Amino acid sequence: MAYRVLAALGLAACSAVALHMLLPARWRLRVDAGLRRLAARSQTLFGRALAWRREQRRARAASLEADRVIRRAREAALRDEGRARGEWRGNVYHSDDFDKPRKPH
Repeated sequence: MAYRVLAALGLAACSAVALHMLLPARWRLRVDAGLRRLAARSQTLFGRALAWRREQRRARAASLEADRVIRRAREAALRDEGRARGEWRGNVYHSDDFDKPRKPH
């Protein structure tokens, strides 16, 4: 089965090359330019697809890393071993050390 498919592909390629050689020079140039444009477009589309996948993977990894860092910071703040006391307001930690009265000089 695979040999027949390969043989058919080889026959099609040889037929296309023979037909290309039989074309007048003007038509041959037009066909070559069209094939070049088709190859450039397909290469651009393939590159965009790869870049999109790479960007999706990078964004997912960055999101997971940010979640991990936030979780680690919150856990460290809750352990409170030797750390200044304070409270979370949204995603900002406000320490109670700043609420102390100022010392005059």
